[in-house]
This record gives sequence, C-alpha cells and structure tokens, in this order.
Amino acid sequence: MQRTGSDIQQLFTRIKEGDKEAFNRLFRLKYEALSCFAKSYLGDTGKAGEVVSDLFVWLWLNRERISGIDSPEIYLFKSVKNRCLNALRDTDKVVPLDEQPITTQPSADTTPLSRMEHKELSARLHKLIENLPAQQKQVFRMIKESGLSARQTAEILHLSQRTVETHLYKAVKKLEEEITLYLGYSPRKKQIKKMMTVLL
Repeated sequence: MQRTGSDIQQLFTRIKEGDKEAFNRLFRLKYEALSCFAKSYLGDTGKAGEVVSDLFVWLWLNRERISGIDSPEIYLFKSVKNRCLNALRDTDKVVPLDEQPITTQPSADTTPLSRMEHKELSARLHKLIENLPAQQKQVFRMIKESGLSARQTAEILHLSQRTVETHLYKAVKKLEEEITLYLGYSPRKKQIKKMMTVLL
C-alpha cells in the first residue's frame, strides 16, 4: 500500500508538469476503485462514473494547483466523497449502499456442480455484505475492495482509526458467523477468510 501511495505521489508530480501519460496511468489505476466508492454513496453506476470522470477532468484542468497535496490517494477519495454528497444534496435524494456485482469466475477445471455451488456461495456472501449496517459495509468495502488502509479510511470518513478497525472487525466476524451457519459446519477462520478473499 505504501508503494502504491508513493507511485501516486510521483504521478501527481508528473501531472502537475503536464505529463499526459502520467494522467492516463493514474486514471487507469484509480478509476475503478473510486467509482465503486462513489457508487456506495449514489447507488448508481452511471452517476458514480460521471462523478469520478468529472474529478479527473478537474484534476487535469487544475493540475498546477496540486503540488501542495501531501496524500494524493486520500485526496482523491475525499474529493469523490464530497462530490457525491453535493450530488445527493442537489437532488435531495439519499440512496443506500448497494451491492457490487459478482465478478469472480470459477476456474476452468471445476465441475458444473462446483461452479453452481461457487455461484450460490458467492451470491450468499454478497447478500450478507449488503445486509451489514451501512457504515460497517462501507468500511469493509473500502478496505477489502478498494485496498485502503484503516488509517486512510478513517481520514476519508472522518472517523477515528479505532472506530474503523472496530467496524471492520464486526463486519468480518458477522460474515464468518453467517457463512458458518450457511455451510452447516464450522471451518477454521483462516479457511473462511480465504474463501471470502476468493469470492470477492
């Protein structure tokens, strides 16, 4: 994560100097994660993409002003958050966090039965994530899907790091408990976490 942050800092420096390739690389690197984050506020993939695209346009047009940004990755997520809140305020509409699409594919050598079981278990896990309390769900997605650290997540959401860590702990614990009940047996936590990583 530190390396990624360092890479983004370098890209910001190059963008300030008018490097279009650095801008394109930053876009490719962060667009998907920022769009998923925006969707957690707006509940609409199209609008989320528009918010993120608008941010990147603003970033390029105002590239001379980005030299004083100490934490570019946090800056990007905070900017998306503020734009989403402004969009919700403008439309006077609050949309709950909604489920992310299932993108994992079973391996080619699995049987039809195992593929069906994988699909059912994946759908079940995503449903469980969707039913988490809103802030637990948002913290879980930011850390597990967007790859942010607890410290970065705390800064973006204006929470203490301890609160973020507590939300993540409760979310993972709840998912482990529910998956254990669904499977009908209690596999080791390491196995459950590995399964969650594969399915997500």
